[in-house]
Amino acid sequence: MSLAKKIFAGLGISLVALVVIGYGSFVFMNQPSELQEPNYYTYYKNQDTTPEGKVGIFISIMMMPEDVDEEFYTTVFQKPLKIIPWPFREMLKWDDGLPLFDTVKYFEFEPFEPTNLMDHTGSTTDIDGVPYVEKWRQGKIDFVPGQGYTPGYFIYPERDAGMSTKAAELVAKARVYYHAENAGLKDGRVPHEAGLRAFINGAMSKIENKYGDIPWVLVNSDKFGEARQGMRDLLDTGVDTVVFAPPRVIYSHYEEFNASVKHGMEYIREWEEENGKSIKVIIAPQLGDFKPTRDAYLNMLRERLDTLPKGASLKVVVSVHGMPWEMVEHEAWLELAPRYRDKIMAEAEEILANEYEFERTKVILSQDHFAEMTKMLPSTNEIYWNAINDGYDYVVNMPIEFQAENTDTLYAHAVVNFKGFDGYDVYDTIDHDWSKPLVRKFRQGNTTIIYNGLPMGSYNEPIIEGHFQQIDSVLSKWDRNIAVERNADPDRPTAMGPVSPNLGERELADSR
Repeated sequence: MSLAKKIFAGLGISLVALVVIGYGSFVFMNQPSELQEPNYYTYYKNQDTTPEGKVGIFISIMMMPEDVDEEFYTTVFQKPLKIIPWPFREMLKWDDGLPLFDTVKYFEFEPFEPTNLMDHTGSTTDIDGVPYVEKWRQGKIDFVPGQGYTPGYFIYPERDAGMSTKAAELVAKARVYYHAENAGLKDGRVPHEAGLRAFINGAMSKIENKYGDIPWVLVNSDKFGEARQGMRDLLDTGVDTVVFAPPRVIYSHYEEFNASVKHGMEYIREWEEENGKSIKVIIAPQLGDFKPTRDAYLNMLRERLDTLPKGASLKVVVSVHGMPWEMVEHEAWLELAPRYRDKIMAEAEEILANEYEFERTKVILSQDHFAEMTKMLPSTNEIYWNAINDGYDYVVNMPIEFQAENTDTLYAHAVVNFKGFDGYDVYDTIDHDWSKPLVRKFRQGNTTIIYNGLPMGSYNEPIIEGHFQQIDSVLSKWDRNIAVERNADPDRPTAMGPVSPNLGERELADSR
């Protein structure tokens, strides 16, 4: 064999080897996390649900804070990375420069002359004291165009963000839009955390009325340091059984089994090793399994339908958040959603058929987000426009996956759902009394579109009852007079998540 042939043969073998290694690395790095062990969804389905000994309640859920919280928004950015294929998820972690948003025009898609640029720390000046907007005039700052429904932003390549540029972009947007006074909200205070705490505190008050003094902790699942400390504080009270009770209508790998439950298990394991004690863990059924939870949304639907004229034509749009679950084949949400989602749709159809006299009705399912990434469900906006084109008098949208308004429902969903509506402006400031649901109405042609809001304020009583029943379904099996001695078993699965000490009874300004 000639030298040239040997070289080419060697290059060919090397190329094949690189392809094989590359493909092997791709497959290894992209193994479905939903099938990896320990699999807490499998644990959930096969668990022993009888409490033993002293019981503590661990309530963990993502709560969007009233004010800007860099740790929270950084975690929110990082969470989707686990379902984005490698190596693309690694690219999103790069620090490519300092992202900036204009504090006046913060939702633009094409280049424009900024008025006042702010970074993720809240600063409007560079390290030398010169305003960023002046650096833009000097040609040192560029505009990154928006894509889809995600607005663009400015980038200062000479400066590092000190974190992923994309994470800093989200934090900066939260500062100028979500939490800035007279921007997204009149007072700049996102109502999500206060709304969640209100119904969780109400449910736990009912639990304490029935079971007496029982240790419990409420934590933000996206604040890992607080979560760990909260779990340790709960375990330090001497509990033998920890009951996880995430107040989420539909459980998922994304939020629970590969996130808050997984982390909580790790914290419990850590504590067990330090203290030589085995903790029994029970994951309560999802909130949506209990009828009062569904009633919260259906009661609001009835109240809205009572205001509409008899003989009108009506389409009820039941919308879920809309994560791209089809892209995550083994996602628990796909299996757990029907027992809540399908029931609430069937109940809505019964209400229309048996309680009202509308001329033409239809109940249809949609998703508020990511419809362009999956064929699972049509987008809420598509359903709106179909109803308008089909000549419906009214469209009532009933979102069913959240209990309190948040940055998704207020902004991210809204900009997609109301796309093309004459009466919607992304720069409109929301000024609302959160003791009642936020209702948004639009008139498009001859059709009135009504976003019916979420069960906040006095409308949360059924949610309180649903959360109470969620926890009570476990505690009702508990014999408080029998303390079962259990041998420590290092291989026994245990439970969940993020925490902060003594937050169970803490109240925010809105719920005081």
